Amino acid sequence: MQSDEALRREAVAFRESVGTAVLATADADGEPYASSAPYVADEQENIYVYVSGLARHTRDLRASGRASVLFLEKEGAARNAFARRRLTYQCRATVIERDSPPWNDLLDRFAGEFGAIMDTLRALTDFELFRLQPAIGTYVRGFGQAFELSGPGLARVSHIDPRAKPPQSEVSTVEQVLSFWYGAPMRDHWFKATPGLDAQIRARFESTYRAAAEGRLDDWARTAEGAVALVIVLDQFPLNMYRGRPQSFATEAAAREVTVHAIDAGLDRALSDEQKLFLYMPLMHREDIADQDRLVELLEAAGLEHTLKWARHHREIVRRFGRFPHRNAILGRASTPAELEYLHSEDAFLG
Repeated sequence: MQSDEALRREAVAFRESVGTAVLATADADGEPYASSAPYVADEQENIYVYVSGLARHTRDLRASGRASVLFLEKEGAARNAFARRRLTYQCRATVIERDSPPWNDLLDRFAGEFGAIMDTLRALTDFELFRLQPAIGTYVRGFGQAFELSGPGLARVSHIDPRAKPPQSEVSTVEQVLSFWYGAPMRDHWFKATPGLDAQIRARFESTYRAAAEGRLDDWARTAEGAVALVIVLDQFPLNMYRGRPQSFATEAAAREVTVHAIDAGLDRALSDEQKLFLYMPLMHREDIADQDRLVELLEAAGLEHTLKWARHHREIVRRFGRFPHRNAILGRASTPAELEYLHSEDAFLG
């Protein structure tokens, strides 16, 4: 049997060999719809599609924020029609702002992949660019060879045995998450965790994190305390559970969505200062100057002076470099000379 990493690489290579993604969406009434679209992907297996605003699947993506994406082996290449290789992702869908730096970079990639037609499509203002962020995947490579891809970055691979009894992993409640995070032992380690504590959080809350990453805990975001708990699970727990690995940032965007929704809905007004601190934290972790600016404004309004100092520090790093240089080695990014100089200076701070 191949190693997990070899199977993961095989699944990615298979996906890269398929130039068109099959999209499955549903409207507000749950009516399903299937379509297809060319795509590009990034190193975290996020899938990007550039689709017409007039298309039904585009309306569905906007309305639900969900999609299933299928990559299917060509029928002529398959040994057996019932065992065609296929890879399926269950995804969260978010719009990339038009004419933003990420939008321009991704449209350049589309042009490199699909040629001159992108000059025409790029100018069509009704087209929208979506990021489809996978929470879980299934890779089928033949009879009896189905594998689940899970965890941050879909890095965990497990064989799906239809005869096996599904594991009964316990998912924590809002109250259990808040009780742990704001309990006396944990308070002393909010920003100075130990390897032992990291292991404890992974053992106790990884199944809860997985449920949140798959969207199964989205209902938590309807209440103020539920939103705080969901942000802690999506934003704080992975930093402990997957410290020093790319997976630690895998649900950062999802946590940010919860934060922004809670703020826009006014849920933060019902929270204590300590609860607001962690509800707002995903904005501090974002490599986006607009989110950094918004965080500083929120902390100033809330009078959270101690955190405000660090928020301004993080904002200055993003303003200066456009990203956090501390993450470069973890994410496999090359550091610029200016970033290397900063990382070796006394001003560097790992947030």
